[in-house]
Amino acid sequence: MKECFPQKVKKIMENLYIPLNSKIALPILNGFEIINIDDIVRCEADRNYSKVFCLNSNDKMQLTELIVSRILKDMCEILVDNGFLRIHHSHLINPIYIKKVLKSEGGMVEMVDGTKIRITQNKEVVLNKIFKQIRRI
Repeated sequence: MKECFPQKVKKIMENLYIPLNSKIALPILNGFEIINIDDIVRCEADRNYSKVFCLNSNDKMQLTELIVSRILKDMCEILVDNGFLRIHHSHLINPIYIKKVLKSEGGMVEMVDGTKIRITQNKEVVLNKIFKQIRRI
């Protein structure tokens, strides 16, 4: 029996899907915004929406804020598999973009954009997860 696709075409198709796994389509007001998951710095709950802060494609020193029509729990279900941590009831962060871990006020992280977020969800577990991903001396 003859195959529908030659082996060479199958290999090309497989390679096309690899980069798409690193992207996410976020539902915004007028459609979908497709971004790289690695560009997401943090997500913040805002009632029945989430604010997603990601690196600006033109200026990596500035963040773009997207209002997404999904609750933070939905965002968490997808992004936790990509290394994101829920450190607070209303905050999901990408540990890659942690600038400082502070002991003040019971434990906080400072992100690259200067935002300080208190760690409230199982502080010891969260800190261990952060330091598993980031080496310390």
